[in-house]
Amino acid sequence: MIIYPAIDLRDGKCVRLYKGDFATTKVYDETPSNMLAEYAKYGATWVHMVDLDGAKVGKVVQTGVIADLIKNSQLNIEVGGGIRSTEDVERLFAIGVKRVVVGSLSVSNPELVNQWFERFGADAIVLALDCSLDCNGIPKIRTHGWQEEGKLSIYDVLANYPKAKHVLCTDIAVDGTLEGSNIQLYKQMLDKLPQIEIIASGGVGSLDDVRKLKEIGVHGVVVGKAIYESKVDLSELLKI
Repeated sequence: MIIYPAIDLRDGKCVRLYKGDFATTKVYDETPSNMLAEYAKYGATWVHMVDLDGAKVGKVVQTGVIADLIKNSQLNIEVGGGIRSTEDVERLFAIGVKRVVVGSLSVSNPELVNQWFERFGADAIVLALDCSLDCNGIPKIRTHGWQEEGKLSIYDVLANYPKAKHVLCTDIAVDGTLEGSNIQLYKQMLDKLPQIEIIASGGVGSLDDVRKLKEIGVHGVVVGKAIYESKVDLSELLKI
């Protein structure tokens, strides 16, 4: 299992939100390069980076900030937030991003996103499907920075992507809460989508939460707030 330490960028600063609410922004570091250096020091190989400003307005905003961070780091960086066009994708790959993370557009325009799979390869594209569970326990999609709830389920969306390899799924009900991951959600997804490498995101608050995710077989887990607030020791986390 791969640990993806998180860096959420807003106005060039390292922040976290609570359940995706921009009104709950909390700044953890004025200089995200400090976080990257810390992750590298303890042996991380990947970092999950989100342009929160981009997610809110629907276009990549912090390309310059991200480019500077990548230039000074040897880590593999995947980036999401506001990616809506081929130009956005090209620009991110040009500055050294290893994977682009596509959220809302994967729901609204599968034809375009499938073109990216053909052009850039399945390993370069992560589908980010953020969800909330309905009364029947089915994960229903949330889009546009989690501000809009859709009628489609994760499984409806993924039916459009025969070449999908990496799927990052966030249960927004627990994101930023440190209350633990939704293990049943990921078990359900692993059962229905055995061909997909699932990356879990949201709710991790302890090393035990990460161990549980490893036990059920998820490919990776994004950890942000638990690191920032010292709920987990980064070196111990990466040993898992």
